Amino acid sequence: CGSIYRYYSPLPSDHTKQQQQTMIDPMADLGGSGAAAETDAKEVFDPMALNQNMQRIDKIRSLMGIVSGCVAGICGLTGLEGLVCFIGLHLTILISIAAFKMNFDLKSHTRQSWIGYLTTNLQQSALSFMLFWTLFYGLVYLY
Repeated sequence: CGSIYRYYSPLPSDHTKQQQQTMIDPMADLGGSGAAAETDAKEVFDPMALNQNMQRIDKIRSLMGIVSGCVAGICGLTGLEGLVCFIGLHLTILISIAAFKMNFDLKSHTRQSWIGYLTTNLQQSALSFMLFWTLFYGLVYLY
């Protein structure tokens, strides 16, 4: 599925005093004359890496919704059992990505909080899950 990249890269530190500056806008001040120059380490924001990370995570979420719907339908889960299957697989996949690809360093790879990371595109994944859940349940148990 590819690798998840850090969206920032540290700049070389100053010998006298380390300063932090997060650059969100490419035209932002790198000279250190702003208020951001009063912190401790330098970082530069890379929007291309962030966009690529979010696209890969979104593809994984979409595929997870489809596959977990197929699993729930083939296993014959109905009602709350199917909902628990979706939530369990959704959390398992996203936490696995965070553990194995990001080493639980979410802020270095996405600009989301943990709640945002776990709930982004939840509705899209749930709709894909419902579609394939009912399709495979109907194919296996009704026909």
